[in-house]
Amino acid sequence: MTSTNTGTASKRTVVVGGGVLGLCVAWELARWGHQVVVLERDRVGSGASRGNAGEICSSIVGPLPSPGIVSTALKNMYRKDSALYVHPMAALTMGSFLLRMARNATAERFRAGVQALAQLGVDTYERFAALSDNGVDVEVVRREYLYLFPSRTRAERKRAFLSEHYPVERDLGEILTSSDLVALEPGLGERAQSGFLLRGQAQVDPSAFVDALVVALRANGVVIHEGARVTRVVPSSREVQVESTIDTFVAGQVVIAAGARSADLAGPFGLDLPVRPGKGYSFSIRPEIPLTRVLKLEEAHVGAVPLDGCVRIAGTMEFDARTDRFNRNRIREVVNAAAPYFTGVDWARRTAEWMGPRPMTPDGLPFVGAAPGQPRAFLATGHNMLGVMLAPSTAYLLARLVDGQDVAALRPFDPARVLPRRGRSVRAASGTSRRGDG
Repeated sequence: MTSTNTGTASKRTVVVGGGVLGLCVAWELARWGHQVVVLERDRVGSGASRGNAGEICSSIVGPLPSPGIVSTALKNMYRKDSALYVHPMAALTMGSFLLRMARNATAERFRAGVQALAQLGVDTYERFAALSDNGVDVEVVRREYLYLFPSRTRAERKRAFLSEHYPVERDLGEILTSSDLVALEPGLGERAQSGFLLRGQAQVDPSAFVDALVVALRANGVVIHEGARVTRVVPSSREVQVESTIDTFVAGQVVIAAGARSADLAGPFGLDLPVRPGKGYSFSIRPEIPLTRVLKLEEAHVGAVPLDGCVRIAGTMEFDARTDRFNRNRIREVVNAAAPYFTGVDWARRTAEWMGPRPMTPDGLPFVGAAPGQPRAFLATGHNMLGVMLAPSTAYLLARLVDGQDVAALRPFDPARVLPRRGRSVRAASGTSRRGDG
């Protein structure tokens, strides 16, 4: 890892959060000459980073709130077999968040969100390649994605949606029959009646990615403290104090990349950050016939990814009052939804069951930029279900923002967008697109 800005070599920067996003931010800042300390309250990657599907598909990134989808999900959110499940106890505090999500599910806002996320992830593959070229042992595997449906009508509807909203026309295959699908993937079950291929996509092993980042960071002098719970961040015009359960760290700037817990740390800045943990689940199976493509089980809201000799099954979204509770019923619902798409699987012998709290936002967009009125405090959180894919690109842009550059691609993700309009005058002081001198 080589510093690309010797003028910042004397600066210490604290990164709060040792997930894949925080680690990527630390890597980029270290390249820019910052003396970086990472504080992780548990173990690195212990939040939502390790057990997800690891899909790299920057050409089809969009906000979760899309026309029709959220309203349908909200109608069924109290059903235990729903893809979006809200625990009754969580509903007491989630009402306004879910309503805001529904209000953002308009065609106009969805299109704007797609454009913003596309700009953020436009160089995704280049950023992963840069990591690999500079000492991070990460492998991005190119994969076709096979979308599966129980009927041709539903396959046509999804294909038309992708064609309308994303630049994928050259990569979209034609509608396939059940026999076509089985010819591609012989282990498919009877539920797979129709579908289509999407070429030009990829995947990464998210847990291996986290481990590779940790090795590279420590080899290049970045200090990583595990079991260091940050209790308070106190910024001033000259420095930032980051208080934790192991010590108080004084730095030139802080980046809060603590996933779903970032909202608690942003509160003292006067920022009511609408980031809520949406729990996702995954597990691994070993089909008799190996899988060669990523499967998108759209009606089941489940992904199936070949990984380390197995297949990782990932899906569901659960809002619960207890973010650390593993709800075994959600695993069973994922099994029920995915099983008809496979043959030759002993579902009772699944392994590596996992749950992680994804940092969800009501508009489906992350918060990346300076905290309003706090030019030394930055946020990088709320990537919903896109954290692993967008972490390298987010970190690349944020490092430039921290060093005072104007970063137009980050403007749609300005944390100041959650302020009342009359309160947005602090934006000039915050330097969201360019850091001020404080």
